[in-house]
Amino acid sequence: MERTKKRPRRSKLLAGSLAFVFLLAGSVTVSPAATPPAAKPVALNPVAEPQAPPLEMPDYRYDPKGKTDPFKPFVRLELPTPSKKGPEKRRLTGHLTPLQRVALDKVRVTGIAGSASKRVAMVEDGGGKGYIVYLGTLIGPDGGRVIQILPDRVVVEERHQESKGKEKSHRVALKLHKEEGEGRP
Repeated sequence: MERTKKRPRRSKLLAGSLAFVFLLAGSVTVSPAATPPAAKPVALNPVAEPQAPPLEMPDYRYDPKGKTDPFKPFVRLELPTPSKKGPEKRRLTGHLTPLQRVALDKVRVTGIAGSASKRVAMVEDGGGKGYIVYLGTLIGPDGGRVIQILPDRVVVEERHQESKGKEKSHRVALKLHKEEGEGRP
């Protein structure tokens, strides 16, 4: 109970002291001698200074000779074209993907993943470098294309032209290599 009696007394004391300070601040007047004198405007001489003539920009023209084209892609993509070795052997030349440069007998299937509707396979080239293949991936120098990925093999189809101009397809099945101890339990 004693605390409630002291609080109104403190707040009245605080309010009274604040009012006193504001009254003192409002009654103080500033003498004109205390203000700094106003700055007098300085008149500029109307003498014209000599101005430098405007700079003339030389006519610039871009010369692309000896410079690289910034809009030309770094990698030049060309479609593989059949070589002219004969109708019985159809080899592709030009810019080929790394998988198109490796013969099918050097390719090894190391893994197959996915569901029955969408599978992918992991293959290695002769050097041990791995690639992921899907349906339609070009593989081999003879224009092979992945046509089927089964749970245990990848089927690649190569098309050859016979001497009479007929096209004949040849299918190669690349089996999945399993390490010893692997497999279903």
